[in-house]
Amino acid sequence: MIPDETNSGGGTGGGPVTKRDQSSDGRFTISANQLTLVSRPAMPPVIPGPSVITILAAGLGMDGKVDVRGSKGVRVTAGPPLLPPTDADSTDGVEIIVSEAQNITIQRGLLPGVDQKIEMTPGNITVDGGAGTITIQSLTEITLSVAGGMSSITLTPAGITIQGILVQIN
Repeated sequence: MIPDETNSGGGTGGGPVTKRDQSSDGRFTISANQLTLVSRPAMPPVIPGPSVITILAAGLGMDGKVDVRGSKGVRVTAGPPLLPPTDADSTDGVEIIVSEAQNITIQRGLLPGVDQKIEMTPGNITVDGGAGTITIQSLTEITLSVAGGMSSITLTPAGITIQGILVQIN
């Protein structure tokens, strides 16, 4: 009989493996017709933690890069299990799909109010150009604002509101 410390799991007859590392100083390739990475809750008696898959190209500071490409399309989804589906035969290009209760954020830069951000939340679509902001609320209200909101134009079904220190209409 082989001692437990020798049994490393993964088909060698040992028990469950809590961590398995593989490293290479050169290129490491996994090749298959189809490839699936799955992170799932741990099996009892292990206490389950969050399910996480991380793809990181840390590099030496500014030279890490992750390339994602699909010759027909790339689909990124988030939501409860099975909704929205992770795959769709209709994907043609890039799709980002989340459930109704979740947000989508695209941001350039790390300083709020200075850099640009597009954010879709359950009630709003906000386009922040750094110095100016456009907010669309459920297609019933559109607000254009600049200077941190000091000047704005709001369009609603009830009318148009213009606010600012100096308002001119030509």
